Amino acid sequence: MAPSKNHRGRGRRGAEVLEAALIIVPLFGILFLLLDLSMVIFLRSTFQHAVREGVRYAITGANDTGPCQDDSIKAVVKKNALGFLNSTTTSAQIHVHFQNPVTGAVSNNDHGNIVQVSVEGYQFKAIAPYQRLNQNPLVWARAYDIMEAVPGALPCITKTE
Repeated sequence: MAPSKNHRGRGRRGAEVLEAALIIVPLFGILFLLLDLSMVIFLRSTFQHAVREGVRYAITGANDTGPCQDDSIKAVVKKNALGFLNSTTTSAQIHVHFQNPVTGAVSNNDHGNIVQVSVEGYQFKAIAPYQRLNQNPLVWARAYDIMEAVPGALPCITKTE
């Protein structure tokens, strides 16, 4: 007696489910990896743009938002970071340093000195829980330029960094 048609199809259904599971799991792993990698690249380019705008603002000697120029520079960086640096913990990762180009010593915002604006140590929280990673990737960006001569008195700088 020949096996019925329904009996043959029952065994294949289980194989289809197994094959689908074996394809979907790695597919979602690759998808989440690509999403996380593209987000890290997006954050890096966004922060690079933000610190470049901060340096462009710094070299003019302008001081709009705070008592000191550092506060104004940090506000410009925050404004150009698309909201990623608005919390108090992430805004503490914005750094402004002035350096004498001859001696290399930490200096003030006098013309001819080098200004460095940076975002350092921003921790990206991955979408997928990657088991092999013990920590989240750190994203950073840094930009430099030389301070221009400013007419009148220079705005103060904070000495906290």
